[in-house]
Amino acid sequence: MYQVYTHPKYREYGQKFFKGVDERYTEYAKSLEGKLGIPYEKLTPLIFILIRACVHYALFEDEFYLESQIEVLKETLELFIIKYNPKARSGKSHRERQSGYTRCK
Repeated sequence: MYQVYTHPKYREYGQKFFKGVDERYTEYAKSLEGKLGIPYEKLTPLIFILIRACVHYALFEDEFYLESQIEVLKETLELFIIKYNPKARSGKSHRERQSGYTRCK
């Protein structure tokens, strides 16, 4: 795919295509911002990493690459939730804080 879009004949089309991709992923990140409490500017690059890992897996069936990228994304999201989402700072959900319920660990 990238080889086609870097060919001089298709380069302009490729730039337009990927500009649209950037816009779509940014809009998706904005839609997640309110749900996760993480700024979309932090989520957008994570979406890029996930998509890149999925495309790489689809092309090469490289499970190690996919799984290692997903693990890093999971840890990054956990850290971002702690940093940016005030509800997560106490380690309890809103429901748990309201009811006094505590999760089993």
